[in-house]
Amino acid sequence: MLTESFVAATLTTKAPVTNTSAALKDVGIFKHELWPQNTFRQGFKKSSSRSGCAAISATHVFTAQAEKAVVNVYSRERGNQEATVPFPEKLSRIAFAGGAAVLVLGTEEGRLILWEVATGRLSTSSAAHLQGISSLCITPEDEYIISGSGDTQIHVWSLASLISFKHRSDGFGNEEPSKSPIRSFSIHRSGISAIQCGHSTSSTNLVVSGSLDGTCHVWHVDTCQLLRTILLPTPAISIAIDPADRVFYFGAQSGDIFSWAVYQASHNGISSLDPSTTEAAREITMKDRWTTPSSDLGPANCLSLSYDGSSLLSGHSNGAVLRWDTGKKRISGEVTNLGQSVTWIQTLHPEGLLNAKALDYNIPEIVKPNLELSAQTDNGSCGVPSKYGLHARIPPRAKGNVNCVDEALSGSGFPQSMIEDALNSLRNGGTTSMSGSNEAATSSHTERLESEISRLKQQLAAINHSEQRRMERRLVRSEKRKALGLKKREAYFAAKKEGRDGDAAMKQWEEKEKAIDAESDDDELADDMDTE
Repeated sequence: MLTESFVAATLTTKAPVTNTSAALKDVGIFKHELWPQNTFRQGFKKSSSRSGCAAISATHVFTAQAEKAVVNVYSRERGNQEATVPFPEKLSRIAFAGGAAVLVLGTEEGRLILWEVATGRLSTSSAAHLQGISSLCITPEDEYIISGSGDTQIHVWSLASLISFKHRSDGFGNEEPSKSPIRSFSIHRSGISAIQCGHSTSSTNLVVSGSLDGTCHVWHVDTCQLLRTILLPTPAISIAIDPADRVFYFGAQSGDIFSWAVYQASHNGISSLDPSTTEAAREITMKDRWTTPSSDLGPANCLSLSYDGSSLLSGHSNGAVLRWDTGKKRISGEVTNLGQSVTWIQTLHPEGLLNAKALDYNIPEIVKPNLELSAQTDNGSCGVPSKYGLHARIPPRAKGNVNCVDEALSGSGFPQSMIEDALNSLRNGGTTSMSGSNEAATSSHTERLESEISRLKQQLAAINHSEQRRMERRLVRSEKRKALGLKKREAYFAAKKEGRDGDAAMKQWEEKEKAIDAESDDDELADDMDTE
């Protein structure tokens, strides 16, 4: 059965309503079902977060506690608070990069902190913003982090560069990956109030950013080229984008919703986001304004669209969560009232859809930040700290969907077919990359590659043979140790029965155990030397 739900976070600023049930008291995060029943499903207590200070993964919910430099971590599977994690700076925004399993935290000092929740490693960006980060979003492929601030600047960061370990360059020694933004968007003239990116790939994706002066700019994320300017009668404090990037929705300070369609009739024909056109800034008209039934609802702090884009949810300062019909451009009704200011809302992927994409892995328990990993101590090979390890769970795959990578991860080693494919790829890549004008050089290079492949195969066969011999010796040694252990116990009890020292009676068998271990170590050392 198809189930649609959303998760919302609130800011606790007043006493709970007197008629609130015991199950909802002190709850700061709510999971609410929309379909087939409109009902509360799950809650997490002792959380109070400001606007944009919550994020969700497949297994956890993260909230930055208001007025405190801590992050609360809640397990969705167990339904409890898993950890409270302190940080050196107060946090103003957070977002979660699902594919990289990285929680991105924007601080009041204008920098980013990246926490790898499956390893415990922390990475910090340079302080590129002059004021605290006021808006934060991550592109769908987890390639870029986009941050906005009250200093009017929007920076685009490479997530891979921020979490990369130091690497060795071919000709210039050791180099550190850049911790600074790779590009900036500097057209806004007032503080940034909201940012949202589209759903396309990074090469064609767009960003919609709103400012406190009532302007919204649409720009290309890869080039920071301005595509269109939208003028609002009141500043947008929240933004949502249609799943097909056709319509933009803006939540206003008044609580109303404004919509702007990318493709619509204009005096130049059909309006679009083609940067080659000279179309002036577009102003939102009253027909694109969706009015709330009451002015007591307060600002529309957060917006979230349903999976198919047919419904829009808005969270308001008086605790109301409204549902809007995007086709009819009007309110459908109030879903619920959470009693506190709603500061974040996120619709979940519907449960029960056929052919839903399964996660490659999930994180049953988060790993708290480990400052030792932040030092990036090289283990002598590739810049990765020796204590760096991934804590994740790989779910079982359906029969017929297991590939060679799954087999390598779940099995005892790399399958032979995968090794053969890699060697063939090396051979083919070497021969095709050579210039056709020099046949002698190509032939010589091919011979060297074939010789190297033959050597690698021989070495692999020797390693497999050595490993097999090592396992056989370990089994034999295990059986011998079991037999000696039995004789040791028999000698101990026999000596005790005769009134002698039991420990002294076992010494001769202990010497034999040491001899067996020494013999086995010598054999393994000889195998290693033969393999080399």
